[in-house]
Amino acid sequence: MPLRYRLQLLQRLSQEPTLEPRLQVAESPETPSAVLEQLAGDLELAVRLAVKFNPCCPPPLIELVEGQYSVASDWNTDSEQLAMLGQSRWAWIRLAVAQNPSATVETLMQLAGDAVYKIQLAVAKNPETPADVLAVLAEHLDKAIQATVAEHGNATEEILHQLFPTQQKLLERRENLPTSILERFFNEVATEKPLWKNYKWRYLFLDQPNTPTWILAELANVDLEALKSQTNFSLIFQTLEEGMTVQEWLQDETIFLEYIAKHPQATVEILQHLTQYPNPYVKLAVARNSQTPEELKLSLLAELAVNADERIQVKVAENPHTPVHILEMMAQNEFYEIKVLREIRRVLASKYPENSHSFKSTVDYEMSHFKHEILYPAGINVDVESWMKIIESHNLLEIMANNSTSWDTSRQLTPLMV
Repeated sequence: MPLRYRLQLLQRLSQEPTLEPRLQVAESPETPSAVLEQLAGDLELAVRLAVKFNPCCPPPLIELVEGQYSVASDWNTDSEQLAMLGQSRWAWIRLAVAQNPSATVETLMQLAGDAVYKIQLAVAKNPETPADVLAVLAEHLDKAIQATVAEHGNATEEILHQLFPTQQKLLERRENLPTSILERFFNEVATEKPLWKNYKWRYLFLDQPNTPTWILAELANVDLEALKSQTNFSLIFQTLEEGMTVQEWLQDETIFLEYIAKHPQATVEILQHLTQYPNPYVKLAVARNSQTPEELKLSLLAELAVNADERIQVKVAENPHTPVHILEMMAQNEFYEIKVLREIRRVLASKYPENSHSFKSTVDYEMSHFKHEILYPAGINVDVESWMKIIESHNLLEIMANNSTSWDTSRQLTPLMV
């Protein structure tokens, strides 16, 4: 092939969109300097390196391109320089400007219309790209650019509505959605099925801080009778697998109401409505909400302090805002078995004989006597945890309660030692 035709071929191949032809041109020793100059700012690193090490490439060209890239990617570069470099003939330089958060609105708007796709995408990904530019990119036909705009922190409510038909999946994962978008989601999923039965959508609305009050009210409107009617098969299965009771099953099914009680948009009316459900975790969340009326809050805490299980009581007791009179009520109503087990553990764990005048109860005296008069003389070490398991698994607490003044400790516990 004559030289002039080979040069024309190299010129044409240097403009191919795929990598391989451009790389061959960048490596060829016959490539004219004008073509090498064009490829020196190629978006692909392999092409730029091939030009750099091509023996026909003048070193000042590489210094010029790399110097401009360094300035274009520097966040401290002034806006005028970035505007000038945004019009560079080299796509690599324009890409650096598109990625630079210091670029002006005008420069980013210009690059949003660049002929190179990667540069347009870079503008969409730039964290400082303003809403005006994003609105232009939202009209792009490419789904990847639309998705990037949908995730952008500067996307306005109008832009999100514009992208809603094609980017619902991404918008579902977006934080702090506007109220109007959440209402649009609600209208999209509205069916004859109550919202509280829709596991996917109820947590979408509960995770969003701007969920309107009326949607929260819909979520809080749980039909307990309808829920109980569903327990038959499910409860039988779970009872066999986990030993769950109907009450425990209902608590699991209504636990999402706790998130409603914690939601920033929950009103006093919604909080009062939530107290009707037999779920102590929901009631505790209502009691902790700053909007809950004081009278209702105290009533709930008093109920939970006495009637709830130990986990709830611990949460009530450890809360620094729990009123003193509630704490006093809890101390007075502590279960007998809990007190007894605590005293037994204390005596078993002590290293020295108790002073005969320091016993706080019959249990205290009996366990101390048993340890120091029977176990120690026989050379038996006290494994506190093992003994606590033995004591809790037998009817010893009942024996202690029924024989508080005449219990023969050695006679009752000796079989256990064997």
